[in-house]
Amino acid sequence: MKEKKCEIKLYWTVTVWPKWQLVIPKEIRNKLKIKPGDSITVLMKNDKFIGLVRNEDITELMEYVNNEKKD
Repeated sequence: MKEKKCEIKLYWTVTVWPKWQLVIPKEIRNKLKIKPGDSITVLMKNDKFIGLVRNEDITELMEYVNNEKKD
């Protein structure tokens, strides 16, 4: 049986500002290559937050998820 490795990482906490805005820490913005004006998709499962993905990276993410299901 193939061993699965969990690659979920916990980074920082962020604060929700009064106008419902969040500041994504610079290191995370750099790693995800997020720039001003980018569209971001919020991923959820069972009404629980999972993560954020740039819209232009959605196809790559879906290919990864589909490949993981096959294993």
